[in-house]
Amino acid sequence: MGKVNKYNWHIGKELPIIDEHSKVKLDIIERYIEIYLKFLTKGCFTSSLKLNIIDGFSGGGLYKGEITGSPLRIKKVIESTKKIITFEREQSNCPPIKFNIDFRFIEKNIDTFNFLEDILKEYQYYCDKTKCINGTFMNSVDALINEIKVKSRAERSIFILDQYGYADAPLPVVKKIFTELENAEVILTFSVDSLIDYITRSNPTVLINMGLSKEDCEQIFDVKEDNNFSRSKIQPLLYNTIVSVVGAAYYTPFFIRSDVSNRAYWLFHFSSHPTARDEMMKLHWDSQNTFQHFGKAGLQMLIGYETCDTDNLFEFDNFAKEKSLETLKEEVPRLLFNKEPITFGNFKNNIINETPATVDFIKESLSYSMDSNEIEIIGKDNIKRRKHNTIKDNDIIKWNRIKQPKLF
Repeated sequence: MGKVNKYNWHIGKELPIIDEHSKVKLDIIERYIEIYLKFLTKGCFTSSLKLNIIDGFSGGGLYKGEITGSPLRIKKVIESTKKIITFEREQSNCPPIKFNIDFRFIEKNIDTFNFLEDILKEYQYYCDKTKCINGTFMNSVDALINEIKVKSRAERSIFILDQYGYADAPLPVVKKIFTELENAEVILTFSVDSLIDYITRSNPTVLINMGLSKEDCEQIFDVKEDNNFSRSKIQPLLYNTIVSVVGAAYYTPFFIRSDVSNRAYWLFHFSSHPTARDEMMKLHWDSQNTFQHFGKAGLQMLIGYETCDTDNLFEFDNFAKEKSLETLKEEVPRLLFNKEPITFGNFKNNIINETPATVDFIKESLSYSMDSNEIEIIGKDNIKRRKHNTIKDNDIIKWNRIKQPKLF
């Protein structure tokens, strides 16, 4: 936010109007932070939580109509979730949690920065754990990484990089976050249509700055200059490059739907843990009709589609769920056919980046093969699992008979 004039704030002047797709982003960010806190404080043995939240493009924090922006919503959800966790632990006779959460809000525009500081104080969210930085994310990131490393061995951090376009959070910088911090997560917005409109063979600088190789750039330019050009041909190329450059172990790459704009906005979530990926994936399904995916329902979701027609539009609704389960029911056995036994945890970790399905969907898709005795799933107690919803990560999947799964 805060990237162009319509998102500038001035004390005492009219507030900017928030775009609809930005409301969707803020809802996802708020709900994910709540889930994150609750997950990391499960169990009575947890006594403390150290966390750093960095909002790299904060904006002024308040929009017309008293709609709060990311800084206020982040602070609010942290405070409300802490109260819920404290209450639930009291009810369970668990010792209290010591929360040590630092907030860093970055804003480069001085007028917007001054407005942000004022609004945080007005809402009583400004404290010694909260710091506003007047500068760019690029110029601040190295110091922030060092600060996190000094503060905690776990290096738990969430970077919210809600850039207005596509160039202010370069992919090599995002990669550096994961290279240097063990338990970092990044939520990155990316205006893919704006990038596609801008790039030309005569001006490859923006792609090079993103971290693309010369070969990647040439491939993208070739596709754009083709007589049968469509944006959906470039999007998989950009997607593959983005996830490759960033290098995070797990990620989700889906589009925010806008009823008032035909522009495509990617919302990426990068993390180092499969559970984080799955929780974000569940939020996409819970927010059906606000996210879209142009591609396949099963595995290898971005391979082999070339048009953004209705057959390829995946909207995380009930129809999409049925299609996902039906597709996975056919595709998953092919991966297991006559293979060595593997734990369910390793199996699903190998495929979750390739699919819009959640882990629960993958488990449910296995039920067909379980019922037909194509596979057996054995728990650590050596008991055969009968229902897909009892499958655990340490359970062993075994191909049970020499049966050729359908290839087509």
